[in-house]
Amino acid sequence: MAAMVPRDIAPVLKDLFQRYPFVTVTGPRQSGKTTLCRETFPHLTYINLEAPDEREFAERDPRGLLDRIGSGAILDEIQRVPDFLSYLQVWADERRENSLCILTGSEQFKLSDAINQSLAGRVAPLRLLPFSLAERRRAKPEETIDELLYRGFYPRILHQDLEPRQAYAAYFETYVERDLRQLAEIRNLSSFRRFVRLCAGRVGQLANLSSLGADAGVTHPTAREWLTLLEASYIAFTLPPYFANIRKRLVKSPKIYFYDVGLASYLLGIEHPEQIATHPLRGALFENMVVVEALKFGFNRGVSPNLSFFRDSQGLECDLLMETGHGTAAIEIKSGATITPDAFGALRRVGELIPNLSMKAVVHGGADRQSRSVGEAVPFREFAGLLDRFEVERRVARLVRERVGAPPVPSAVDVLDRLFRLEIRPTIDALEGSLRILKPLFRRTTTDANVMVVVGDNVRGSHLLDPGHWERTKEEHIVAPGFWLDDERPVHLTYEFGFLEYTGRGSRPFDVGIEVHWTLAADDFRRRIHVNGGEAVPGVSRRCSDLDGRSVDIDRICADVVRAAFAEIERRSGE
Repeated sequence: MAAMVPRDIAPVLKDLFQRYPFVTVTGPRQSGKTTLCRETFPHLTYINLEAPDEREFAERDPRGLLDRIGSGAILDEIQRVPDFLSYLQVWADERRENSLCILTGSEQFKLSDAINQSLAGRVAPLRLLPFSLAERRRAKPEETIDELLYRGFYPRILHQDLEPRQAYAAYFETYVERDLRQLAEIRNLSSFRRFVRLCAGRVGQLANLSSLGADAGVTHPTAREWLTLLEASYIAFTLPPYFANIRKRLVKSPKIYFYDVGLASYLLGIEHPEQIATHPLRGALFENMVVVEALKFGFNRGVSPNLSFFRDSQGLECDLLMETGHGTAAIEIKSGATITPDAFGALRRVGELIPNLSMKAVVHGGADRQSRSVGEAVPFREFAGLLDRFEVERRVARLVRERVGAPPVPSAVDVLDRLFRLEIRPTIDALEGSLRILKPLFRRTTTDANVMVVVGDNVRGSHLLDPGHWERTKEEHIVAPGFWLDDERPVHLTYEFGFLEYTGRGSRPFDVGIEVHWTLAADDFRRRIHVNGGEAVPGVSRRCSDLDGRSVDIDRICADVVRAAFAEIERRSGE
């Protein structure tokens, strides 16, 4: 017997148990739920409610069972005593703590309904399917595609090296004779068995319930009810069709798949792996294995993956569509080992119809990965890596959406533009003209240099407040996502005039610097003008609402600045 294989879902189970009073683990019988829970939480009391005495005790003395739970327990097959969930609710509300119980079950719909009524908001749901490909290869590293399709992914078959046909026969009979009777009263079991085998024969096909019912000898409503039973008991599932508002008539029926491809192979009458190589449904079985692998990948990370398929009324089809961080990935599934040029034909046409298609890939039964201009060819053994890439991109995209700032506030941008147009540029233009009179006294001037925009960091550049560069200045340095005007995060704009190396009479060389500084806050703006650090003109503070083009006394500003600059020259030159 092989050693127990670590399950990919275990870290998620541990994390959720720390954050919720209860965690439910549902899935098919023999998918490894009990083993997972007992190995992950060996310190918890284990109570199997499938056992008649335990079930009777839970029904007869629920408070006594709560006392027995103590500091925590694993309650296996909780769907057998749904009334006990109400007692768990009261108990959890009294305890007001997390990490109380792990609840397992093999029937998803009935258990989900009971939990939603009693434990809503107190429970985190997980679903455990049979082994993923990565988990399976930890148990049996070297197996061909046909062996995977024949043996399936149930842990018990692999751990105990059971003969698949015998194991699946016993599994199916136990399901029909025991589990099915707990879910519904089916009078004609032979018709139900035939119906399940017919579903296996339609793996990867549209769920035509009228045709299924007719072939099984039952009505359309009965066929719908029976398919629901297969979904409720984790035997089969349906993949929904893609739907979008595009100018194409798309099919509305889902496709049928089985949660384990080995069970589907058994129901098809396949007796050994060599038979699969020439079986007419080999491609459909391979498709089933790929689709359920995508499902397992999501479930093992605690999420329900957004999967669908595309098919229009003309027969154009894409086997699998998946949401990624960049959009939608379109995946075509081919069981062959050789990728022909036409393998991407359908993907190319589907890509012309589906908006925001981020990737096109063919998952195949070969060993080589290929990159082509139209998409990627990915071997099935590397499919988990592709899924991991999609998941990382999806999570990062969600994180980016959560953390990106709000768009700039339009009114704040408008005020900034008005300040530049009606106050800043007119002041700069006027001063450049008036200060030109001082140039003969200096070796060099920098009247068009040293613009500093301060919003968090200082950015300097001679062109930042030029009229032709203003839009770029705003975009790159000021108007970031979430931009608004605030007293605690004002916008600072500074323009500097430099007169360098005095050459006139009476002194050794010196410099004169004139700095005009604007501060824009929530409701007002302030202007300060300094000559060599000293205040040349009294500071001005105005409300932003007063920016109308008439509030700037340009002549007075120019006179005061030139007067202050010349006084500094006289002081420094000793004249």
